[in-house]
Amino acid sequence: MLTKRQKELLELLELQEGFLTVQFIANKLGVSKRTIHSELNQLEDYIQSLGKYFEKKRGVGIVLRGLKEYEDPKATDEVTNLSDTIARRIDIMKILLFEGRNVSFNHLSEMYLVSKTSIIKDFEYIMRILQAGSTIELVSDIHGTRIAGSELAIQKACLQFNRYIISNSDVYYEDTVPLKMNVLAPYYGEKIISVCTNILYNYVRDNSNAISDYYVQNVLSIFIILVYRNLNGYHIQENEETEYAEYTLFFEESAVRLLHKAALRLNFSYTNEDVKFFSQHLVSNRFESLPEENIDDDLIRKLLARVSEALSIDFSNDKKLEEQLINHIPPMIYRLRSHNKTDNPFTEQIKTEFSLTFHVIWVILSEYEKLLGISFNEDEIAFLTIYFQSAIERAKINRKILVICQMGIATSELLMNRIKNILPSLDTIEVASVAELEHIDVHQFDLVISTIKIEIPRKNVLFVSPFLTDNDIEKIKNSGYQPSSINKVNPLFSHHLKRYIQPSFIYMDTDFSSKEEVFNTIGTELVNKQFVTSNFVENLFQREELGGTDLPSGTAVPHGNPMHVNQTVVVIIKNKKKFKWEKYYVDIIFLICIAKKDTSQTRHILADIYNIVDDLNKLKEIRGKFSKRDLLKSLGSE
Repeated sequence: MLTKRQKELLELLELQEGFLTVQFIANKLGVSKRTIHSELNQLEDYIQSLGKYFEKKRGVGIVLRGLKEYEDPKATDEVTNLSDTIARRIDIMKILLFEGRNVSFNHLSEMYLVSKTSIIKDFEYIMRILQAGSTIELVSDIHGTRIAGSELAIQKACLQFNRYIISNSDVYYEDTVPLKMNVLAPYYGEKIISVCTNILYNYVRDNSNAISDYYVQNVLSIFIILVYRNLNGYHIQENEETEYAEYTLFFEESAVRLLHKAALRLNFSYTNEDVKFFSQHLVSNRFESLPEENIDDDLIRKLLARVSEALSIDFSNDKKLEEQLINHIPPMIYRLRSHNKTDNPFTEQIKTEFSLTFHVIWVILSEYEKLLGISFNEDEIAFLTIYFQSAIERAKINRKILVICQMGIATSELLMNRIKNILPSLDTIEVASVAELEHIDVHQFDLVISTIKIEIPRKNVLFVSPFLTDNDIEKIKNSGYQPSSINKVNPLFSHHLKRYIQPSFIYMDTDFSSKEEVFNTIGTELVNKQFVTSNFVENLFQREELGGTDLPSGTAVPHGNPMHVNQTVVVIIKNKKKFKWEKYYVDIIFLICIAKKDTSQTRHILADIYNIVDDLNKLKEIRGKFSKRDLLKSLGSE
């Protein structure tokens, strides 16, 4: 059964046709925003069983939408009890991973008073989680069902379990690692977690002052798993050779120190393979610097040059960026080659706020995948985006906007999102409450926008509504502020994008129902007309596995590796109905094919596309055009 709070939350969303902010919902229900985020996550499966889904827009809020016009008649009380479903799945994972018992579907069905079909669905869901970064398998025989795999695979599965437990807990949105680790106590024991936490934090304090909390959390989770398994007599038996194998001793020193302290306190033994395994994770999570001779300075300089060309920004003199890349890229390559998945908790936010920089970097780095023998994923691209975006700010190529709201974050995210839509650029938008003003140098900002009347000496302030009316938009445009680098244009498409659109690759009112169908159908035509090689289509699928290219606006911007493109073209697809892409439902697709010789145009092409996908009026215009001829007219081609 749903909890009382979950029922109240759903009733609130059912009665509201428009978007509600998480802050508004939290105030109504008398709880924190973090609690609302947690409840929304827990309700996902339940509302899908009713044929509905949550539409979320950053800075705008959340609304309950219907996937179909009727309620699924197969939905039962068993399905609707989502909190019990999550608890049941966690129990089953605990039995498989921590108790090592054989189980039977019939026994579990009787134990939890649910159907055998529900148990089968539970196992399908569980294996999707555990196999995300592991080769673990589910084995069934006359003795029952159990998990099987090497010790390495089991420990990687435990890491995925830890991430699942933390993400489904009330402390998911806390920014302190110890609070997150405490939710693992029922599985590993408080003593193990306490010992590992103290040892690792002492190490960080003495050796890696600049390390981020995220890396600490990741390594601490791995450390806890390894110590727990060692304490129970399990050890790593095999380990893949890596590029840095000859420097094993260099990386093992810290691993030995950490494991030795834990072994003394908890009384267990460890093996050389355990040390080697842990030392590899210290490397891939940047706990140690790589030896200088292993850092390919020439590769990093080439990457800097290529991104500089694509973004039309000279990064060659930014020594801080170069140093950051030297520190970040070798461990990143190491992680990707050894298939150690590192989640970036800020990926979605980075994709939204810095979408242009994000996709330019991804397109450019795609060229190096074959050379490096890796495939970049969106989490790693997001890390790099932050480095480059910081460099853009240091170069003062972008301008800075300060948004002041009565309470700061609550209203400002909505306002910030709308400003980004009307002034898409490389500019940085910062938000602040009135109380923060005395600690901010407002004169470093090129534009100050406020939702309340406030006087700032020697600084003009634009006063606007929190919802940014048409008059407010005109006020901003007439203020003298000019967006940096990327300017809005009056035509639907600007001249950069026009150059790469061909009538034969504009598809109107198609009946696609999946991205697989889009890639196979359109990809075949691109191959037949020799715009791309046969590898391009396969690369599109690989790219999507590494991170969805769909956006909340109902659009998708998939792209492939320039190495597989013969001639640059941007394919435009307007589907009759929206269909589920990855996370969102889309009906407008820009399939981007940029040849290697044209990668210097990447930024301009993407800027034009984002001028469209970030503008609801332009999307409405495209959705309203029912013929290719109409669309071509808007391009100025007729």
